[in-house]
Amino acid sequence: MQLEFDPEVPVAEVRLTLSVDELETFWSSLRETLEALDENEFHTRVGFHRQEVRRLQGDLARAMNTLPDVPE
Repeated sequence: MQLEFDPEVPVAEVRLTLSVDELETFWSSLRETLEALDENEFHTRVGFHRQEVRRLQGDLARAMNTLPDVPE
């Protein structure tokens, strides 16, 4: 994993480089979090609304679907 940011840029943007396995782990963690927490505690425990996490998970899924097949 590699994390990049430019302190000269005033916008809060971070570039994160993940291996395919790390990306799948992150996506799966989002899925498990969405399934494990009920609506009443989700925002309190995660710090984001459920729909924001679903949007991020969908964005990641679309990105994952564009990856070429990688041999094991």
